[in-house]
Amino acid sequence: MAWCLVSDFNIIRYPNERLGCEYFSPTLFAFSDFIENNSLVDLPLEGASFTWFRDSGLPSMSRIDKALVSLEWEEHFENVSQRMLPRILSDNCPLLLEAGVVRRGRSAFKFENMWLKTEGFVDRVKQWWDGYSFEGSPSFFLAQKLKALKANLKKWNREKFTDLAFRKKNKLTELMWLDVREELVGLSDEDQI
Repeated sequence: MAWCLVSDFNIIRYPNERLGCEYFSPTLFAFSDFIENNSLVDLPLEGASFTWFRDSGLPSMSRIDKALVSLEWEEHFENVSQRMLPRILSDNCPLLLEAGVVRRGRSAFKFENMWLKTEGFVDRVKQWWDGYSFEGSPSFFLAQKLKALKANLKKWNREKFTDLAFRKKNKLTELMWLDVREELVGLSDEDQI
C-alpha cells in the first residue's frame, strides 16, 4: 500500500538531528527501528538541517518534523523532494513535499478586502455588472454574470496588485535566510529586530 506521513514526531533519529546531541539514546534506536521495520523511507530534507527552533537564551534546534513514505509511494512518484519553508508563527518550520508534476484542481475564488479600499472599485464592479448580457433562465443569467465578474476581478487584481505577490515572496525568502543564518551562526541584535 502506498502512503505518506508528514508530521512533527517530536523525536530525532540520529544525534546530528539535534544541536549539541552526541549520543544515541534508546528512543533514537526505537524510532529508527520503527521506520525500518515498517519499510519506510525517511525523505531527506533539502536546504536545511533543522526544522524546529526555540527562540530563547540558549539556541535549541532539531529535526523533529519529517516525511516518511512507504516504498510503494516512493516508487509511484518521481522526483520527490522535501524542503523547509520559512517559519512565521510557530517554532516548527512548515515542510513542502513535492512529487513530480502535481495536477491542480480549480482554485476557489477569494474576495480580497483590500479591493474595497481601492478608489473607484465599487463603481468599476457596478460598470462590469451592468455591462454583462446573457440570455436564459434567471439562475443561468446570475451564474453567467458571476462567472464573468470573477474573470474581470481576477484580471483586474493581476494588473493592479501585480507586485504584491512578488513583495510577499521576497519577505518570505528573507525570513528563510534569517532561519538559515540563525542555524549556522546565530542572529545579531539587528537581525532580531
